[in-house]
Amino acid sequence: MRNAMGTVGKVCFAIFVTVASAVAQNQMLSAPSPAVAGPSFDVSVGYSHLLMSIPSAGRAGFNGLDSSASIGLGPRWGATVDSSFLRSSSVLGTSHQGYVLSLQGGPVFYPIEHGNTRVFIRGLVGASVVDGAVPISDNSYFHGWLVRPSYVAGGGIEHAVSGDLALRLNGDYLRTTFYDNTGVAQPQNSIRLTVSAVFRLKQHHHNSGAELR
Repeated sequence: MRNAMGTVGKVCFAIFVTVASAVAQNQMLSAPSPAVAGPSFDVSVGYSHLLMSIPSAGRAGFNGLDSSASIGLGPRWGATVDSSFLRSSSVLGTSHQGYVLSLQGGPVFYPIEHGNTRVFIRGLVGASVVDGAVPISDNSYFHGWLVRPSYVAGGGIEHAVSGDLALRLNGDYLRTTFYDNTGVAQPQNSIRLTVSAVFRLKQHHHNSGAELR
């Protein structure tokens, strides 16, 4: 648990430093910037809710923080690294406090873009740490933690509210692994919903026939 919290703290601190640096640089600019070529970059942070199916036991809810960093490689394609730390104060009515720590990365595809709004789909692979509990009887339960490969498939919508800030809403299917009530590792099927603020550190500038004067 301590190692998991430490990892999440480092990720959040790195994102905070990056965003603070970008904001400071923007405030120091006193003249319009020239058009910039190359890939775009953004980071995001927000609230996430996970509904997890625990083998032979039912469904448990987890809440927490999700953060990501993305690179846009063109108008339609990009890549992202996503990390989330989600916690439950009581797993399936037991006295055990559980958590899910995930880190995945992979491609992002933007099939639709209209004005300040665009739709995306993504597929990510990585690993997850699941700490949970499974009731065995009315008075006892099995608990533990497990590290296994995991993957994410999902999509969402992103809407720009200003030049450097956007809001993002996405839903994902998260596949992890945890024990059943006999102690055997079984796959888990979970749904994760996230709403986050997106800070655009560098954006694509589309070529046109007009010149800036």
